[in-house]
Amino acid sequence: MPTDTSDSRPIRASDSGGIGHQRPIRASDSKAESDAFAARLRECIGDEPVASFARRCSIPEANLRNYLTGTNKPVYDRLAAIAEVAGVTLDWLATGRGPKRRADAQVPVTPDISASPYARRWEKIMALVEGIEDESARAAALEELFARAQSAAELAELRQAVKSLTATLKKTA
Repeated sequence: MPTDTSDSRPIRASDSGGIGHQRPIRASDSKAESDAFAARLRECIGDEPVASFARRCSIPEANLRNYLTGTNKPVYDRLAAIAEVAGVTLDWLATGRGPKRRADAQVPVTPDISASPYARRWEKIMALVEGIEDESARAAALEELFARAQSAAELAELRQAVKSLTATLKKTA
């Protein structure tokens, strides 16, 4: 079994580590969910040393070990990095649902928006964009829409993080 060059103990996906920036496990998180996530993560790591996999993901080794022991759960960007390096879908890694491998994921070219509660708005947006004659202007409009949607999503994620931190600080105060 490979060993870490900093000491002579064997490295396993089941080893524990130190503290880092990640979401602590809450009481509302079930042990089964934490164990299932850790098992999927171990599957992603396979026989590779934990330290090596952590480096490839640009995640501190201690954080990865905490994810493996169920001490903490990764934040979204680290979860996405793990999925990217392992070649698995984010949905499978996070929940165990959906196709495991990204290559197996069927992404429709045109999403079915008819079931969306915003179907009429999507149709209007599509008509507006398709109505732009100049290809470069159409591309610029799509980029602007995407950038605004991404900014809104990031802002919502940030608000949720602040809310969680505030609640944690209130509990410790």
